[in-house]
Amino acid sequence: MQYDHAHPVCSGQNASPRQSKLLARADAYISQRAGMVEQTFRHTYHAMPPVGWMNDPNGLCYAFGKYHVFYQFHPYAAAWGPMHWGHYTSNDLIRWELQPTALAPDCAYDKDGCFSGSAIVKDGMLYLMYTAVADGRQTQALARSSDGVHFEKMGQVIAEKDIPRDYSVADFRDPYVFVRNGVYYCLIGSKHVDGDGAVLLYRSDDLMQWRYVGRAWKDGRTHNGTYECPAFASFGNVDALFVSPQFMDCDGDRYENIHSNLYMLGKLDLQTGEFRRTAECETDGGFDFYAAQTLTLPDGRTVMTAWMQMWDRSFPTAPHGWVGALTLPRELTYRDGKLFQAPVREIEAYRTDRVSYPQAEVDGTLRLDGVEGNTIELSFDLDLGASARAGVKVFCGDGCEVSIYYDRTKELVCFDRLHMGTLIKAAPGEHDSVLRRAHIRAEGGRLHFRIFLDVSSCEVFLGGGEQVLTGNVYSAGKGIEFFSEGGKAFVRNVEKYTINVPRT
Repeated sequence: MQYDHAHPVCSGQNASPRQSKLLARADAYISQRAGMVEQTFRHTYHAMPPVGWMNDPNGLCYAFGKYHVFYQFHPYAAAWGPMHWGHYTSNDLIRWELQPTALAPDCAYDKDGCFSGSAIVKDGMLYLMYTAVADGRQTQALARSSDGVHFEKMGQVIAEKDIPRDYSVADFRDPYVFVRNGVYYCLIGSKHVDGDGAVLLYRSDDLMQWRYVGRAWKDGRTHNGTYECPAFASFGNVDALFVSPQFMDCDGDRYENIHSNLYMLGKLDLQTGEFRRTAECETDGGFDFYAAQTLTLPDGRTVMTAWMQMWDRSFPTAPHGWVGALTLPRELTYRDGKLFQAPVREIEAYRTDRVSYPQAEVDGTLRLDGVEGNTIELSFDLDLGASARAGVKVFCGDGCEVSIYYDRTKELVCFDRLHMGTLIKAAPGEHDSVLRRAHIRAEGGRLHFRIFLDVSSCEVFLGGGEQVLTGNVYSAGKGIEFFSEGGKAFVRNVEKYTINVPRT
């Protein structure tokens, strides 16, 4: 689609109209084309674009009595393009209702894209802070809303002059804004002139005037890349910094994707900007998890969601007219020096068709009556018994299968989608796009699995959420089969539910 609009300056209070021509055009296009999207691999309980392209979640927040999630959106093609902000709202973080497109690139300072950012409520208004892109330069801009649906742009608030001299003006993005003791802070992903990624901290009293505090993080591990999409959360006296580093080397079984995700635990010094790390973990060890955003709910829980896709690979749904989805929102808890993840408890309200087995012996392969489907929750305790390797195969059918199993010798859980029936081309420089692993101990030879399938996605929570593996799976099969190799194993406390979320 050709863009023939002019680009107003949109500076200061001369905000762009609430319903600019670009927003109206995008919403009209969605209305016309959403019904034409091929449904084969569409999810039933994950947020995804109505049509076109989705990447990073943006502006995860609670405002005006609802949860909001915005997202990087190109409505006009199932490929990355001029970035808009799409918008969903929900009463429970599970059932999402599409809202009008929130932002479009219609000003001189953001004419090449409204890139990722975050949201915050101030004085009864909802503010979006986002990266404005124009002519290869990235700055931070603000928009606001009095109803949570229609937004006016307030202009640039962190301009090129506010970027430290040793940092790139072309890689300065993804602001994550939060408040502490009445003061607003913003973490921004950046890149040093030496090519290494970094995270910078800014502060403000009013969201409009910002000053640089200091560098929160830089460690020399990204190779000509950026620490993208920083996010932040606190758990008592422990802070957590989430980042998505580009082009970071593998570390054994961690960081196997070209673009990685991790969280660091420690303490953020709000006076100097420095984040003092005490521990680091991969947030999700699977194939498709990037750009995590966090939110503290009104009830005190901390939740997180992320883009359930990965850069630089092939996208099997692109010919269907759409690409991208968001993970199930996850509750985060801190204990034993690490973060544990669990799907938000609201998902349990959508369980139907319960099937359970207290125990079953697995000697080779085993299918259990009623344990099948591709829009389900499946949980069980795996007892390795005498086996060397045991687990479950999902999406089975027509010669296709996806294996999730524990390798006793290596103390690894493996997620193997080699035989899912659809080829995904690996990213340049990526070892493969078919096998991911998580190191976790099966204490006493036992390990708890909790797996969520949604047509073309699989999220595997291990050991009560100590490790998580997320991956997209493009297969028509609905069968489920337990298996063991090298001896008998057992599955105990097997529970299967169909997840039934009515579409809005």
